[in-house]
Amino acid sequence: MKQRNDLADAKWPDVIAEMRQIIIDTAKARQLITYSELTGMLQTASIHYHSHLLTRLLIEIGSAEAAAGRPILPALVIAKQTGRPGLGYFRLAPGESRTDDPILEWEAEVQRVYAYWSEPS
Repeated sequence: MKQRNDLADAKWPDVIAEMRQIIIDTAKARQLITYSELTGMLQTASIHYHSHLLTRLLIEIGSAEAAAGRPILPALVIAKQTGRPGLGYFRLAPGESRTDDPILEWEAEVQRVYAYWSEPS
């Protein structure tokens, strides 16, 4: 079976689903989550918080959310040291910037994520 950086293809959708749900729960609580907290909560796989695999998973989640017309969930996943997402997020962020400041754009995206997931279903 083909592997994606040691994560079997069959397990990939399960990890995506679990990670997405953790981030949705974080959004509903109107909080942020660090990379290490996120990976520490995973039950379907053991992924190091500095892993390129984590970046790929978050990009896939963010891309799917954007394609579905929803705010980018991975905006809520931050580095403990900086309190901001890594470069992968900023590469994923919507192309049409509302400001010239990527940090302000990220902060606005966080608020959009909170608003979207706080609305009653």
